[in-house]
Amino acid sequence: TSTRFPFCLLLLVFTICNASTELRVKKVGVVIAPGFELLDALGPYETLKEVQNQYYSNIDIAKRTWGTPTRTKCTDEHGDLQITVELVGHTDASVKSSSGVAMAPEFDLSLDPDGTQFDLLVVGAGVETREVTDYVKRHHESGGSLLTVCTGASLPADLGLLDGHEATTNSLFLDEFRTRFPSVTWVDLADDTQRRFVRSTPSLTTTAGITAGIDGTLGLVAEWCG
Repeated sequence: TSTRFPFCLLLLVFTICNASTELRVKKVGVVIAPGFELLDALGPYETLKEVQNQYYSNIDIAKRTWGTPTRTKCTDEHGDLQITVELVGHTDASVKSSSGVAMAPEFDLSLDPDGTQFDLLVVGAGVETREVTDYVKRHHESGGSLLTVCTGASLPADLGLLDGHEATTNSLFLDEFRTRFPSVTWVDLADDTQRRFVRSTPSLTTTAGITAGIDGTLGLVAEWCG
């Protein structure tokens, strides 16, 4: 018994230390479907991919130089955080965008019936299929977050997730959205150079047109990584 106690104590300490140093991962899925808007998807995707690949660790912001390794990390109050991003859709075949460029999803959402694979889904214009809408609903119900780009805001609006909240979208479609979704307070950011996205709910961020999706993504990265 006396020899087993130190061993058990050592095992407990090792388990605790290992758990405390385990790298946590935040998984992001950028949704694509036939007719999706290319930049709505690739703006957030490329932004997150650069974070995933830790490009920031080679940037000296103070000197504005590249190639000098720094100690910069993506961390929050719980420690180091790894961000991963994938293109996702309800197929493993190539999907053609509205501009004709075809891309293949890296993850088939039909393999995740509970909607729990990702912490965040990015929803841009042109992905509002029945399968995607059903998946987004399950994802949200399971505690997942959403970032919408441009008219992708119509998807959570259709689900009632924006009712009673502020939201934004491409300014060209604000009048249409105010008619279609009168329970949402639609905010026009066309002339606001300082505000490019709206935190509609704690788990739902809506952005203005196209490139504003990059701003919304960077806003979330700043929250996640400090």
